[in-house]
Amino acid sequence: MAPKQMEFLASLRRQNPQIGEALEQLSAQYDAKLWHQVTQKLEEVFDLAESQPPLGSMLISLYDNFIADFAGKLNLLKLAHLAVRVSKHYSEIDQRLAFLEGVVESLKQLRHVKVEEPSLYLRMHIGENKLLKGDVVACKALMEEGKEKLESATDFDPSVSATVHYVCSQFHKAQKDFGEFYKSALMYLAYTSSDSLPKDFKLALGVDISLSALLADNVFNFGELLLHPILEILDASSFKWLHELLEVFNTGDIGRYDEMCQQYDKDLRAQPALVECQRQLREKITIMCLLELIFRLPAEERQISLQVIADRTKLSLDGVEFLLMKALSLHLIEGSIDQVDGFVQVSWVQPRVLTFPEMQGLCERLDGWASKVKSVNLALEQETVGVVEV
Repeated sequence: MAPKQMEFLASLRRQNPQIGEALEQLSAQYDAKLWHQVTQKLEEVFDLAESQPPLGSMLISLYDNFIADFAGKLNLLKLAHLAVRVSKHYSEIDQRLAFLEGVVESLKQLRHVKVEEPSLYLRMHIGENKLLKGDVVACKALMEEGKEKLESATDFDPSVSATVHYVCSQFHKAQKDFGEFYKSALMYLAYTSSDSLPKDFKLALGVDISLSALLADNVFNFGELLLHPILEILDASSFKWLHELLEVFNTGDIGRYDEMCQQYDKDLRAQPALVECQRQLREKITIMCLLELIFRLPAEERQISLQVIADRTKLSLDGVEFLLMKALSLHLIEGSIDQVDGFVQVSWVQPRVLTFPEMQGLCERLDGWASKVKSVNLALEQETVGVVEV
């Protein structure tokens, strides 16, 4: 080992005896040029240091005085992961940006064939910090770059894809674009195990994605979110009511929605976005009530009286016609309205991701359909008794 690195690690061991054994093993592996083992040991050292907050700042020195000297010999994506972890120990955003931009530049100088993934991972974290600084334009440019690269490649590491979608979600959150945030957050969770997320972060994300599902003007399918394990954390927190509210919207239960508005009035009013969008929420739960009514009917029985819809949705007949036109314009259903005879004929309803209770209901409907088919088959057999085959 070069004297400089040996002296530095020896100094770290003296200053941080809590992780002295790991640092000693790191020295031996570096000396033997076991780069894969060095990478693994560095990850262990980072974990140990970050589990003891006073040692976190040591990682900045470790990177600058040790890792940077042989960075090109490590797995570059893992190097990028370590660099991002180091950046979080800088107290100022400008310091983080300078550090991350410096790492990106050092990767460029390596001229390595596998530099695209780690560079994109780092640039997405640069974009995140730009957004925190208030530089929305720079963040958007980096976000668009990341999305374009994801679309043109199929083999990016999940951590890179997750980071792109996370930055997209934070950009849309800052813009209060609930629909785009919802889509980006779900994509982020598709590439990230919710079990690996810190508890506080997981709870905040669970609340944000639930609120965005309710507030987005283009989200009328809650099944995918309701099936995701991230909602489990809501049940163990003061936001259990939010999980229940999603269930209510999914089933279009207007009566229970009205009850919850009274039961959880204080919790609802603590969410400014929900208060601001009360009218839109009422419209959305009414649309969901209509969709649920249609969805539960067999395809051959979807000629529905306007009065039946009025009774279910608590609307006047004029209100029902407006509701149907709204659902048609959003392409949630297809069909025609007969104002003379007072019914709507629905030929198609938007497919939805089914929750477990809904799948059970579908199984029962399939059983019913199978019974009908069997009855028709028996009837045909009885009618053909005595027919001579030619």
